[in-house]
Amino acid sequence: MKLQYLGDARDAFKWYLLHWICTTSPFSKLVYVPLLTPDDKDSHDGRISHHQFECQDFIRPFLDSLKKEPRSLRRISALGTLNPEKQFEVFVFEPERFIGSGAERREYWADFDASTVENSVAFFDPDNGYETKVQYEKNRRLEREYIGHDELRNLFAQLPETSVAVVYQHKPHRKWSVLFADLVTNLNYAHTAAAARESNLAFVAMAGNAAAGKHIATAMTQYAGKHRVVDFTSLF
Repeated sequence: MKLQYLGDARDAFKWYLLHWICTTSPFSKLVYVPLLTPDDKDSHDGRISHHQFECQDFIRPFLDSLKKEPRSLRRISALGTLNPEKQFEVFVFEPERFIGSGAERREYWADFDASTVENSVAFFDPDNGYETKVQYEKNRRLEREYIGHDELRNLFAQLPETSVAVVYQHKPHRKWSVLFADLVTNLNYAHTAAAARESNLAFVAMAGNAAAGKHIATAMTQYAGKHRVVDFTSLF
């Protein structure tokens, strides 16, 4: 995640989906793990208005607040109070710490205790998404832009059965069907997995048991049904 993306069109999809899940399912808390990385110089990313994505009006002021300088991930905690009738707790893990690589990355994960995340949606937000074989073979320096399956496997093993994990996925230079087929072969640490996606972004949810999997799949299916540009895919 880069601060320059805050409040743009991808954020409209992201935060409205997570708000939807946390207010239409038994999950009572959002735990945001940003995997923060430095902004890109001279990049046009993050400049696409959130008005390009359809969402309810009460989300718009929140998205605008994320764009105010100096930008801060701490403002995301306000997401849980946008609807006074359906509030939920939001915890932002290490809002000012870069994920790094190597030893720094291992220390980052050592400080995150997934076992304490009860009745929650644990949202992992790397720049690009899941690690890929091509990425790791070509350039290990790109490690910080992805989240590894070994990392998720360890975190998922600690996650309480009442919680689920959701991972941000930017569309690679492949069809979604090819990417999802690849994920199916690598997500053997989850009981069930499903994705909500549009043309450029996807959010992949993983559950450790059938009950939690049903809760998250139901919420994401309903969300997709309300948004013509969003599709729901059950991976397994």
